Amino acid sequence: MAAALAAFVAGAWLLQQQATLPAPWLAAAVGLLAVAVLARDAGVSKNALHSIGVLVAAFALGAAYAALRAHLRLADELAFAHEGRDVRVRGVIASLPAQLQRGVRFEFDVEAAQPISVPARVSLAWYGAGAAVRAGERWEFTVRLRRPHGSANPGGFDLEAWMLERGLRATGYVREGARDSAAAALRLDAMVWRPSYAVQRARDVLRERLQQRLRDERYAGVLVALVLGDQRAIGEQDWLLFNRTGIAHLVSISGLHITMIAGLAALAAGALWRRSPRALAFAPAQSAAALA
Repeated sequence: MAAALAAFVAGAWLLQQQATLPAPWLAAAVGLLAVAVLARDAGVSKNALHSIGVLVAAFALGAAYAALRAHLRLADELAFAHEGRDVRVRGVIASLPAQLQRGVRFEFDVEAAQPISVPARVSLAWYGAGAAVRAGERWEFTVRLRRPHGSANPGGFDLEAWMLERGLRATGYVREGARDSAAAALRLDAMVWRPSYAVQRARDVLRERLQQRLRDERYAGVLVALVLGDQRAIGEQDWLLFNRTGIAHLVSISGLHITMIAGLAALAAGALWRRSPRALAFAPAQSAAALA
């Protein structure tokens, strides 16, 4: 089973290294054939030839799966002809709003759009006094969108790849100054209760409380970054200091560090718990590790 999973991942990895994608019909055909082979070999006695066939089928299935996923993601795009047009959209604030100098930027899950179709998730900036939005709110407003564009400097930040990874297939801004009253921004619901939106609203509330408590402290942005992963409140002077002292990575991947420490604490607690018969009679070691 582990070898088949490794072959599946290897197939997906190899597909990602290609300059072009195979045709959707070819990827679907290969995937169906691989599934048929794996289903047929499920009840066959294991031997060397059978193992090789399973690995090849799993490899092919991984490549086909990655190809189809890529086609689906790329199909959700904004047409060239629709760039720069006024579009009326309705949807939900799907991320923690980032504070800009003159407004906010957030990810927006589009539920409906008129008069053209737009990608399911876009990145929007809202400048001006009307930019007081919270994660999980449902809004309707007029926007102007464009396809993702970024610099292609070797070794630099790849904005297009970053947006593709996050499912953001267009970027734009809210047209708050539209003259037509029908184009005014409207908040339709104060909260849309879905798990992902609830998590973002909780992060929003926690960030607000941290900022209120630490309003006059220089390290406020650093604590927000360590707790919530929101690094945008860290000032340029602090980033310069972190880079010069070689500790910028501690802020960038602090969440991973916390996870590693939590994992080590769980391993240590479980190992110690197993050494005590009385503790094992009270609760299993796995429960103690999870609690730790």
